[in-house]
Amino acid sequence: MSTTANEGDAGAGDDLGRAWTEVGVPLLSPRCPVPPREQAWIEKMLAWCVERVGDLPLRSRVVEPTTEFFPDPYLGAGPDVLRVVDRVRVLLGIDADRVEVELAVNEASGDLDAMLLQPGRRTVVAGHYQQRGERGYIRIDPLEAGDQSRLVAVAAHEFCHELLLGRGGVPGADGKDHEPLTDLLTVFTGFGVFTANAAFSFESSPSGWRTRRLGYMNVPMFGYALACCSWLRGEVESREQPHWARFLDANPRGYMKQGSRYLEALGPSPALAGLRSPRNG
Repeated sequence: MSTTANEGDAGAGDDLGRAWTEVGVPLLSPRCPVPPREQAWIEKMLAWCVERVGDLPLRSRVVEPTTEFFPDPYLGAGPDVLRVVDRVRVLLGIDADRVEVELAVNEASGDLDAMLLQPGRRTVVAGHYQQRGERGYIRIDPLEAGDQSRLVAVAAHEFCHELLLGRGGVPGADGKDHEPLTDLLTVFTGFGVFTANAAFSFESSPSGWRTRRLGYMNVPMFGYALACCSWLRGEVESREQPHWARFLDANPRGYMKQGSRYLEALGPSPALAGLRSPRNG
């Protein structure tokens, strides 16, 4: 199970955004930021998360890129990386004896997720998870050490593999959509700020600006998932975003805001609506 990171020159056919229109829907009516198929999947699988994982994450704080959650200085050295990764483990409530973590370059050979996508673009396996007996084994590429927030995103994704597939496992978690489900679980468990921001970014390089992608869900999907989780917590307000949303980059924050307005106006599917806690609702 791998976290993939795609890199390429900006402007090389990148889909930087989508627009959807619906026949018969007024222009000013709130619209969901993702197509109906993706909307249905997000709502269905969040309901699945509540059923199989429990609602404790929805009653816990969203993790923020602050010293409150990550108090130690970070310089990007090996011990710093391992300390941050272990902090993610602690925040997710995973016992130390369940997993082993190693810093090592992840080989792309033989990994379908790491195939070259198109000329000028390459895919890097940023993190990898596998089961070894009764323990999970996580390998983090040290090239991810330069950006602490991106490292947190990679670690959260890999530890969510452990939550789904590790000791005991979660029934039904190993289906064909396991990788995007693992992305979605990072949002559900409070790490969505990190994984949404890492899903797509621009960075400068010696040859100019380049794009970087991480994970399996796109930015609109992350934005709508964040909106749904905020709605389930009772945080969604049409005019005001929850405090933690200020840590989101512009694109995921915009999609989340659009999703929040849609949910306040029209609501999610009945399956998800029935899970909103009376305490929050």
